[in-house]
Amino acid sequence: MPYWIRRVYAGKTVEIKKYYSRKHKPKEKRAKTGEPSRPEQEEVNIRRQTEQLRWKLNCNFQAGDMFITFSYRKDERPDTYKEMLKQKDKLIRDLRKQYKKIGKEFKYVYVLETGDKGARHIHMVIESMDTKTIKKCWDRGRIHIRLLDDTGQYGKLASYLVKEKGRKKMEKYGGKTYSPIQEFKTATHRERCDLGM
Repeated sequence: MPYWIRRVYAGKTVEIKKYYSRKHKPKEKRAKTGEPSRPEQEEVNIRRQTEQLRWKLNCNFQAGDMFITFSYRKDERPDTYKEMLKQKDKLIRDLRKQYKKIGKEFKYVYVLETGDKGARHIHMVIESMDTKTIKKCWDRGRIHIRLLDDTGQYGKLASYLVKEKGRKKMEKYGGKTYSPIQEFKTATHRERCDLGM
């Protein structure tokens, strides 16, 4: 039976996946394909977005880079989502200036989150930087920093950002559950068709 081998090269990782052909046999009637239900299609979309974000993280970040949660003090929380977007834009501008000072390109992914009880956060993945400099850019609350490990495989982080944090805000990113950033290097794909028995 014909099948495809897909190889994806993303940073230190190589992902290999085998796909069997869906082609029907000659003279065999093609089965009718019903449209997937809305929840099923959403799951497919989430799976694809998680995969794409995993590749981007694996390509662009490494051990020592940072996953940061910027939290708000209760009295500093923005009243509207629009206001939160403005504050996120200012944070990105300030961080970009700091990276420029040290001669580095600012690459990042962000997801905005509003909790069930109204707490707001900005989750961001960035390249390693001095923590004092980061704190200068955010004076609205706490900053929680976790360093990325040396595996080069950040699938769990991608899943966390897409499924847990971004899902409710899909419409805010043009159908994505995380911010699409153009400065990223992208994974390379290599596919070939093999004939199995």
